[in-house]
Amino acid sequence: MRTLVAVCNLLSRTRFLSIPLILGLSLLTLQVGSGFAQTKFERPIMLDSSGADLFVVDVSGTLREFHIGQNHLDEYQHFSLPSTLAPADMSYGTSNGGEFVLIAGSESGRGTVAMYALDGKILRSWNFRNICSGIDFDTASNTAYVATSDSKEIYRLDTGKSESTYVTRIPDATKLGPLAFDGATQTLYVADVAAGAIYQYSLATKSSKVLVSELSTPTALSFDPQTGQLYFADPGRRGVFVVDTRSPKPAVTEFVSSPLRSPYSMARTSGDQLAVADYGAARILIFSGKGDLLFKFPPGN
Repeated sequence: MRTLVAVCNLLSRTRFLSIPLILGLSLLTLQVGSGFAQTKFERPIMLDSSGADLFVVDVSGTLREFHIGQNHLDEYQHFSLPSTLAPADMSYGTSNGGEFVLIAGSESGRGTVAMYALDGKILRSWNFRNICSGIDFDTASNTAYVATSDSKEIYRLDTGKSESTYVTRIPDATKLGPLAFDGATQTLYVADVAAGAIYQYSLATKSSKVLVSELSTPTALSFDPQTGQLYFADPGRRGVFVVDTRSPKPAVTEFVSSPLRSPYSMARTSGDQLAVADYGAARILIFSGKGDLLFKFPPGN
């Protein structure tokens, strides 16, 4: 699922010039199968998972698709992304038997969401007046929720339609970032990346409040519907943290820090595991549900 003030210092040394991250999204090449030409694995900046597979965007503008093995990742497909679109967050989804990834970001200063099949074919896109900074897909309702950064608004997308629907605005926030959705309670969680806070918004009561605050730069959110735990990556604090959203007094606890350098993103995978994109170390780490390091990719990093 799932960047930001402290991260800007690192990104200023690359071609990423603003937040959301400046990448590209029109397809240049698509290479499929076990015999495809390998390309160098660059620093990962965002990822999401279908459970058995992991989808990763790196700083080279490549979207990579991996199968998650017992102690390794197997890349089976990737395609290149040019510089016309600047993605900030991504979400995996399924609809009518088809799989896709949704990537939220901006193009020519305007917000956009692009929907891609796993073979790289673009299926649909949506345009917004403001930069899109967070996205999460709800399979049960076949909808996605999108956050826009400076306007502090949230929209709903029906993946079968070309229009978006305004949901709400978080007036007390400074700059919205990644977003996560709890379908059971119909609650949206969205990070305020400038103020170091996470807001929750109830679709039922149409009200928002601060879930937790005094964070550094929460750059990614991932919600576990089985436990009600909300995970977030915080590169400013060099760790991944967790909040029990079902607790009457939600508090932040550390899930894992060492050996992370600057975790930008993470996603829940099958087997109660957590995949973390560690930008600072140019690698992906897979942790158990208890925070134990299981393996990393590339293995030598």
